[in-house]
Amino acid sequence: MRLVCLPHAGGSAVLYRSWKAALAGLATVDSPELPGRGSRHGAPVPASLSALAEDIAAPLAHRHVPVALYGHSMGALLAFEMARALARHGVTVAGLVLSGRAAPHLPFPRLDRHLMSDAALIEELKRFGGTPEVLFRRPDILAMTLPALKADFRMVDTYAFTPGPALACPAVILGGADDPATPAASLEAWREHIAGPVAVEVWPGGHFFTRSDEERLLTLLKRTLSVWRAARA
Repeated sequence: MRLVCLPHAGGSAVLYRSWKAALAGLATVDSPELPGRGSRHGAPVPASLSALAEDIAAPLAHRHVPVALYGHSMGALLAFEMARALARHGVTVAGLVLSGRAAPHLPFPRLDRHLMSDAALIEELKRFGGTPEVLFRRPDILAMTLPALKADFRMVDTYAFTPGPALACPAVILGGADDPATPAASLEAWREHIAGPVAVEVWPGGHFFTRSDEERLLTLLKRTLSVWRAARA
């Protein structure tokens, strides 16, 4: 089984590098580098999240290996759109683990982040948490990071949900108890888009709750992937 891991806005493939060893034997961890950062710094970011999802999903549709998807925040929305893209290619994903994102049809509280000045965006990042403090003391690195972050926010802020068939796969939906962007009802609302069994869990913490308890997340992934592998055996 292949587990494709997708980052939050501005995030890089390096976020999931350690997962390869942690999940060895259960899944091959694939963390594609999104355009505009890391090894793809300078590559143009697609205009829409749906276009990016199609770009990543298309090669996976022909590998004949079961695919599961994990994504946090923007990555959760991207994983959802990837699962829909794969379904259009005739591929049903083995399952979804989505964290830190309300159901896709619900309005997002901020739709102007891609229009903010650099100074205002930096203050927004500080307020939201999750960004290493050292980054705010390195204006040279921030200057390299902000363009990709704004491009990601543009995709998220302008995302328009298109109704479609519910996904025929299981899913685990995770949210932080102190994350104002994902009240419990907004997590439960994912059930409208997933026809398979859906488990919803609320964990302690804010928007980046998975980062503060990564061991718990990896334990959940091991248990969940084992179940999904057995179902496909």
